[in-house]
Amino acid sequence: MRGSTAGRGPRRSDASRNDQRILAAARAVFVELGPEAPVSVIAERAGVGMGTLYRRYPSKEDLMRALSLAHMEQTWQEAERGLVVDDAWEGFEGFVTACVEAGVDGSPRLAGTFEITEDVLAASKRAREAIQTLVDRAQEAGVVRPDVNADDIITLLHALRERRAEKGETAAALSRRFLGIVLDGLRPEGSHRLGAPATDWQEIEKAMKSRSKEPDTDPG
Repeated sequence: MRGSTAGRGPRRSDASRNDQRILAAARAVFVELGPEAPVSVIAERAGVGMGTLYRRYPSKEDLMRALSLAHMEQTWQEAERGLVVDDAWEGFEGFVTACVEAGVDGSPRLAGTFEITEDVLAASKRAREAIQTLVDRAQEAGVVRPDVNADDIITLLHALRERRAEKGETAAALSRRFLGIVLDGLRPEGSHRLGAPATDWQEIEKAMKSRSKEPDTDPG
């Protein structure tokens, strides 16, 4: 006889909400205090017990990796939303704006703090490919300069998100100003030759692996 499934739905919903709170708290804490921040601060900020946090993420490294994966998933989703917009520029502009408005993701600050596993590489590649498709479409429509690629956009997003993370009305206004400057600079009109070629996925993958934390080994 099969066990009753009554109550599984609410338990799963609670677990999902806890997971979302933990990741949101981890992102905020790592941005504020850096990757050295104790997980107890994250648990307190999320409003969960240490047992709940450790059941979901047995180590801080697992939490950092999950945070990075969640960021890549969000970026991929925003790029996909941009691709369904009929107007190529509106889709591209909407993607960049949505990513900046989402705030700092903290992933550049976590570089080297966790092992880059195959699922991280796969998620990064998927997000990058979606952004590149968005860029290609905008370039074919003649609304984005032809000498930029997804890696340029990702780097610009990191910089803009750092500015967006600062608090206060003045910081928010400056964030919108810098976003406007960047978007205007990505237009093809009046653009000048860039000082270096764009990177490709092989270079990005190599850089990610070079910053990967070495996996823990069991001394036996």
